[in-house]
This record gives sequence, C-alpha cells and structure tokens, in this order.
Amino acid sequence: MAVGVGLLVVVLSIFNGFQKQVKESLWQGGPHITIENSYGSGAIYDFEKVIHHLKSDPKLAESFVSVEGNITSHGLIQSNNNFNPIMIRAVPVDSIEKLVENGLPNFPRILQYDRDEIQAINTKKLVVVGKEMSAIYGYGLGRDITMAVPGGRFTVERGVQVNVQTFRLVGLFKTGYYNYDSKFVFLSLPQAQEFFKMEGAVNQVAIKVRSLDDLKLTKQRILSRLNEDNWNSKIQDETSWSVRTIAEEQENFLAALRLEKTIISIIVFLFIVLAALGMVATVHSLIRAKRRSIGTLKALGLASNDILLIFTLNAMIVGILSSLVGGMTGIFIATKLEVIINVISEIINGIGGLLNPGDWDPVELVPKDIYYFDHIPVDIDISFIFMVTTAATILSGLAGYFPARMAANLNPVDTIRND
Repeated sequence: MAVGVGLLVVVLSIFNGFQKQVKESLWQGGPHITIENSYGSGAIYDFEKVIHHLKSDPKLAESFVSVEGNITSHGLIQSNNNFNPIMIRAVPVDSIEKLVENGLPNFPRILQYDRDEIQAINTKKLVVVGKEMSAIYGYGLGRDITMAVPGGRFTVERGVQVNVQTFRLVGLFKTGYYNYDSKFVFLSLPQAQEFFKMEGAVNQVAIKVRSLDDLKLTKQRILSRLNEDNWNSKIQDETSWSVRTIAEEQENFLAALRLEKTIISIIVFLFIVLAALGMVATVHSLIRAKRRSIGTLKALGLASNDILLIFTLNAMIVGILSSLVGGMTGIFIATKLEVIINVISEIINGIGGLLNPGDWDPVELVPKDIYYFDHIPVDIDISFIFMVTTAATILSGLAGYFPARMAANLNPVDTIRND
C-alpha cells in the first residue's frame, strides 16, 4: 500500500509539473485571445477603434492585461539555397526598455540581444527569432536573414506575388515551447506593415487576459461587444469578426495531456487496489490464525459487531500508516527527483566507463534537448495527496471489512471444538 501511494504521488507530481510548465510556455508564447477579420483580405484598418470599443466595457477592461493590434502571418525564411516555412509576428514596441527587460506582454522573453542595434527595432529592418530556430539554421546575432511573404492579390495571370526583404538578427527569445521557439520570427509593427504592404492596418487584435480560467466567458463577451449595432457601422460593414482562444488553438494538444495524465493515474491507482486486495488476504490469514481466540471471546459474550469493528479498524490503521509513509516518501522523492536521477546517471556512467573505457558514451536519463526542460518539472499538489491517502485508507477499511464480517459470523461452539 505504501509503495503504491508513494509511486502515485511521484508520478502525478511529475505529470502536474510537466503540464504546468507546458501550459505556462503556451500562455507566455502568444496572445490568449485573437480577433480576426474574415472579410476580404483580412486587414483591420480601424483596429484602434475596435480596441477602444472593447475597453469601454468595464468588465472586459478589468479582465484585460493588454489589447493591441498585431500582424501574424505565414512566411518563408532562406537557409542556404532553400526557403523554409515559418510564422512571422509583429507587435507594437512602445518602449525599448520594456522590450529588453521582458515587460511587453505580447513579446516573448529575450535571452540575448545586441544592445546597440535593438534600439532601432521600430525604424530599421531588425528581427528577433527563437533560440531553437537559431540553432536549427545556424543563425547568430548580426546575421542577415532573408524572408519572403505574399505581397498583393492573387491573379490567374501572375499567380501570387511575393515580397522578399532582408532583415538583421538582433535578438534571441525563448518561451519554453519548442514549436514556438523553432518557428516564430518577431519584428516591430511599423516594419511589418511595410513588409506586408498593410500601411496603417493589422490582421489581428491580440489580447492577454488576467485569468485563463475565464477564457470562454471573455470570448463570449467580446463577440457580444463586437456584434453590437450601436457602434461604427463602417467598421461593421467591412468586417466579419472571428474570435478564438489559445485553448481552442491548442485543444488537441491539451486534451492529449489530460488523457495521458488520466491513463497514468488509473494505471498507478491499480497498484493501490492491488495492495488493498493483498490486505484482504492478510486480514483473512489473521482471522484464520485467531479463530480459537475469536470463538472464545464470542463465547464470553463479545458482540459480533465488536469483532467486526476490531478487524476493520486494524485494517484501517494499517492503511493510514501506509498512506502516511507512502505520501511522505513520495513527497521526498518528488522534491529530490532531479538529484536522485543525476546520482543514478553518474553511477551508470561510472560503471560503464570502467567496463568499456574509451568506448562509453555518457548516459543522460532525462535528455534536456528532447524534453526541452532546464530541470525536471515537479508540482506537488497537497490536496491531491490528501485525496490519494484518503482513498487508500478507505480501500484499506473495505479490504478489512469483508474478512472481518466473516470473523463476526463465526459460530463460537464450532470454532472452539474444531480448533
């Protein structure tokens, strides 16, 4: 029982930490709610009026961290003689100090940057790319990067016109979400408007909210606000609003995380159930060993309910002690997991180096380049541990109840005579 509880605490703490870190990476990487125009080219020319209209609702204004226009589009980046698909995102940079101090809500955390060149990000063709993209394509600070985006409208005669420009890399960012850090290129909004030929316009209104638990409700309020009839009719005639949340964009991924956690929880919880079945056998063996004593006590007048209570409480006490030991052990292992894994890695590498000197490749049990974590994420949920230990105690009581009931129903005369 103790092993099952401890194992469940460790496994679920790791999964909770993993989910928490992945979600934080997603929330930090981009806007929480995106408003787009499905009409025509998708450009929103009066986006400042849209922002002002949304902020005029006190409930919405209170839930917003930031609301700003940006440009997000697919593009191509040149690497050697090839063009590879990327995502280009442009946001307003109203303060260079906020940018380098990671104070812009829709700009990811910058790890490295050229302090002198980044000052001109609003006036020169400068970009910031993800750390992983830099590693994939071999880009370093100061490198010239050629990007291509659609320019103009599609025509049958000429096809899709392409706008190609060269930008200078002045910074590297990291969100902790690999797909984001390997695909996105950031630049300032004025430079992107020129690059995409969208002077004075954006194709998105990006929103960061204070509480991610209210995304669905906030989306409904935004839609209601945008579809009101008493505001700028010109904007409404030229737009068809669509609103989506980051939870909807990442729905399949988040659902896979939840399903994975549920399946692992069920599998590990079966260890506790198996331990409870073992306790049934233990209590049953105890009763068989104490049949004569039980018969004697019943012959002396001890009630059947008292016999039932004694053996049931015995099983519950064992369950409580097992839950406490298992829970405390699980918490200790979870908090020291990275140290334990590093020690195991060193032992394996030490033995391997002795057995195969010169031919041994060091083993890394948790490769950081695969899992993309600086450390093993662990999030210990005390309420969950309480729930697990309570469930284990209840299962122990049930495991002791049925054998105890058999003991309570023993006939004292037959028991004493036969034993």
